[in-house]
Amino acid sequence: MILSEVTNILGPIVIITLIGYFLGRSSLGLHSHTLSTIVILVATPALIFNTLTSLHVDPLTIGKMATAALVCLAIAGLLALLAIWMFGGSLRSFLPGLMLPNSGNMGLPLVALAFGDEGMRLGISYFFVVALFQHSVGLSITAGSIRLKSLAQQPLIYSVALVLVVAFFDLPVPQLVLTTTEMLGSMMIPAMLILLGSSLASLQVTDFRPALAMAVGRLTIGLLSAAAVIYLLDLSGIVAGSVFLLATMPTAIVTYVFAERYQQNPRQVAGGVVLSTLLTFCCLPVLVWAALRISELDHSGIASVLK
Repeated sequence: MILSEVTNILGPIVIITLIGYFLGRSSLGLHSHTLSTIVILVATPALIFNTLTSLHVDPLTIGKMATAALVCLAIAGLLALLAIWMFGGSLRSFLPGLMLPNSGNMGLPLVALAFGDEGMRLGISYFFVVALFQHSVGLSITAGSIRLKSLAQQPLIYSVALVLVVAFFDLPVPQLVLTTTEMLGSMMIPAMLILLGSSLASLQVTDFRPALAMAVGRLTIGLLSAAAVIYLLDLSGIVAGSVFLLATMPTAIVTYVFAERYQQNPRQVAGGVVLSTLLTFCCLPVLVWAALRISELDHSGIASVLK
């Protein structure tokens, strides 16, 4: 029963990612930049707006998951700083990779398949914080200077603002808008998985040791930060299971984009992204099983496990 449940969750993710990988390796000329632009500018804001309005997510739920994401990122950042201080390495190159999880390409499909509409609702509320953090704090760390201006260029921040306005004033959303955003948003998850596969096809592992260190470090930091947040915020049920999955995802691919742009050891970061993703794929059956079991525990059950 458990094996079948985990297989049904992981199967579609692996298959669609492999499709993206083979498309990236083929001579068809998949334009990843164009696809990623559509995902960022159109599909992501549409999915966020449609999910959080059509599923009637209240501001308290959004606030709880946003808080969980912020605390998780803060703990991950502290642990990453400690790891770099202990083992050496460039902060600008490796801090974003150790701190920032791929909660979009891998995290959202996982929580959606594992926990259905509830998981999607919670996942979106978590993901938008991580995405904003990536394109502000993560970008600033790699650039070596504050780049908060990039926040204003992220369409998802306006999508979230609209959701909060609709929720706070209890405004009705026209069916035309709901249907349009549902159609546009529905392409986000498969497109993200295809992008993940095509990115893995183009990235290479050139320096194995630092790449392996980043991969193991990201998974370890993800597990520790997830456990800490679940305990500190007293989370339980599907909320705890979703936070666990989203926090333990591999290094975000965008960290390589930043490293390449500002020439911060891009080859080592690329290797870290590849090995981190492969390591997480290998661990996914255990991670999904753990998330499902966590979602079945109440507050006292989780507290006893963590203690």
